[in-house]
Amino acid sequence: MSDEYGQDQPYYKGEGQPDPNMNQDNLDKRIEDIRRVVVQGATEAQQRIKQVVDKASTYWQQAQTPATPQQASSVEEQRIRQLANIWSTENWRVTRDLGNYMDLVSWSTDEVWVASTETRWETRSMEIVTEPYAGRQVGMPQPLLPVWDYELSPVVGLKPPQARTRLEKMDEIVGCSVCNGTGHVLCAICNGRGWVVCPDCKGRTKKKCNTCRGRGYVADWVPSEKKPFFKKQAENITSSVGGKVADVFENIRQQGVPIPNPIDTDPATKGATVPCPDCVKGEVPCTCGNGKRMCSTCEGAKMSLCNNCAGTGKVVRHREILRRFELRSQTRVIGESPIPTQQLLKANGDLVYNAEVNEPLYADAPPDNVLPDIWRATVELVNGESQVPEKPGIDQQTVSRATLQVVELVRMPYTKVHYRVNGQDYVFYVYDSEGREKFYAERFPARWDRIERLVKAITTDLMAPTPPTNNNAGSYRVPIEVPPYNITEEEDEEEKKPDQ
Repeated sequence: MSDEYGQDQPYYKGEGQPDPNMNQDNLDKRIEDIRRVVVQGATEAQQRIKQVVDKASTYWQQAQTPATPQQASSVEEQRIRQLANIWSTENWRVTRDLGNYMDLVSWSTDEVWVASTETRWETRSMEIVTEPYAGRQVGMPQPLLPVWDYELSPVVGLKPPQARTRLEKMDEIVGCSVCNGTGHVLCAICNGRGWVVCPDCKGRTKKKCNTCRGRGYVADWVPSEKKPFFKKQAENITSSVGGKVADVFENIRQQGVPIPNPIDTDPATKGATVPCPDCVKGEVPCTCGNGKRMCSTCEGAKMSLCNNCAGTGKVVRHREILRRFELRSQTRVIGESPIPTQQLLKANGDLVYNAEVNEPLYADAPPDNVLPDIWRATVELVNGESQVPEKPGIDQQTVSRATLQVVELVRMPYTKVHYRVNGQDYVFYVYDSEGREKFYAERFPARWDRIERLVKAITTDLMAPTPPTNNNAGSYRVPIEVPPYNITEEEDEEEKKPDQ
């Protein structure tokens, strides 16, 4: 086998070293084979490029060839062509002037109905509310009924805000549970003690001296020259402001915040000092005397009037019905239509029926201009939305009920148009009322359809595989050169070694 490899591939031997046995005849033969393959490949590439150029020219001529405008034979056909032109103008993806150049095959009209209901659901709950007794006498309370048995005042709108209705002749005079009927409770400020800790001295009976600011010494008086009046006033103002700022920072430090005082008001740093004549070690007696102050709320009585009963010891208990409202909407398309429901719901259509449901609707009595089948489906929708589901174990008085319904019927006409462009059949739909037409189509002739076909054809020609041919005809594919491979004993020994 090694001899055969040496005959077929005589270029190299071993680790990339030239084979000394390589003769000139074999080398010339190999060079000739390579030249022949390269020439054949270049010829095949030229043929492919020529084929692509010819097809591109054909498609380009077809794209440049103007289409022949079509003439309408009736008023209805003229209207459909105008609608198609409107569609191609609004939608940039549709080919231009579609209505002028399309071949109109057929058209038909049909309609669907859109039934919608808006239902106001009401939830009622009873709450007990108390208010202070004002001396007004109340009669005997009436029997308590379920919440839905009361006739309440009507509300306006499909989604009004929540409302409260006080039940008449349901008042009761009872004792106040907060003060136990006494009308007085312990004072909340002093907790029934009648006094509070003095806010000035914090219960120490002494407070800081304002003259020396709690230092116990002041600056010694030194005779000096008389200063002008304005200069003396300016120094006094500066000293006052500096003292107030220093007091602010001092109070902050007393709260436990370690911040430096930006204004140094200590007289010891500016000269001689003497003891403060107004205090003893920086403190003066507080005006409270004992560290306490009388409670200003109860004025020492230890008791205050009850806020729940206003000091009367009685409250009036009455009942209120809380009403909450919720709006639920339901829409159903009656009839079959290829147009998606989401797009039909965005259209306006022709409003045929709109009314509040104040009495039961009968399926056998449709209103004017409404078909019996459409009305029967609408009544089914309305009845299904207003029914209260009955669930075992749930109090029906706490379940929401439909108190107002509005039903609306909209007629949605549409036209199906079958047409042909460039030998391809298409269909589009025109729906909504006149003057507000909308369009829908699953597929349509694109504005750049011919250019797209040109690109696809060129791509197909370039990517199509070449059919296999014999060696005489030649091929543009260059064969893969296999490098020489010699089996040595060293490689066999390495393959026999187990993996470490």
